[in-house]
Amino acid sequence: MEEKEVDLRDYLNMVKKRWKIILIIFLVSIIASGVVSFLLPRTYEAIAIVRIGKMRDMLLEEPPTVIEIFKTEAILEKVAEELDIPFGKEKSQKLASKINMKEKSGLLKIRGKAKTPEEALKLVNGVAAVLMQRHGQIFERAKVILEEYLASGKERLSEIEKEIEMLRKKIEELGVTDSEAKATVARGYMESLERSRDRYELLQVELREKKMEESYGTVSTELVIPPRIPEYPIAPNKKLNVLVAGILGLLVGFVSAAIVEYFEKPPTVS
Repeated sequence: MEEKEVDLRDYLNMVKKRWKIILIIFLVSIIASGVVSFLLPRTYEAIAIVRIGKMRDMLLEEPPTVIEIFKTEAILEKVAEELDIPFGKEKSQKLASKINMKEKSGLLKIRGKAKTPEEALKLVNGVAAVLMQRHGQIFERAKVILEEYLASGKERLSEIEKEIEMLRKKIEELGVTDSEAKATVARGYMESLERSRDRYELLQVELREKKMEESYGTVSTELVIPPRIPEYPIAPNKKLNVLVAGILGLLVGFVSAAIVEYFEKPPTVS
């Protein structure tokens, strides 16, 4: 216990004796950090939130798929075209590093980083525009396919109606007959008529369900929260840099003072 108290007393005496060294290193660290933080280029970030559209209660694209697609050169090239900037392999990697997408609570958050607030805003708008165009095309294709299916279903309904009408006429032509052969033919027509009616009702139900899906389960991709021009940079974080530099400065100053104290300490005489 006495040894610990002596050691602690020695450290306190060292700090009192070498406080100038500690203070100088501390101040130099803070000033250097402030100057470097001031000279470093600023980085601004704009944010947009998008809700991915649905077609018949199914997402046009899953968020993880969207995130991966926007890392590909084909999509990055479209973003570059939207931003009216040159595009190449190296520049595509640089552009990809400025874009960050993340799924949050079923929504897609788009972040864009740039050297100026205007560039950050333009970047996020460009990414959102490409995403909206892509999903607009997917949405329209799916809509066309559904419309074609409904049109084809109506044609099939019309054909079945004609088939039912034809069978009715044939049954009426046979009428009441004592002929066993004609009776057999009439029973065949009646069975065909029943099957045709069943097909007609099933097709009607199917088309009605598809029509309801189109009306109630279909929404296009929309920009829930549009990006705003950022007011403050996200980097460099001057306060954090100065704080870290101050802590490191104190540590280095203390170590430096201990080293100076060690070498200036008079040798002990045995």
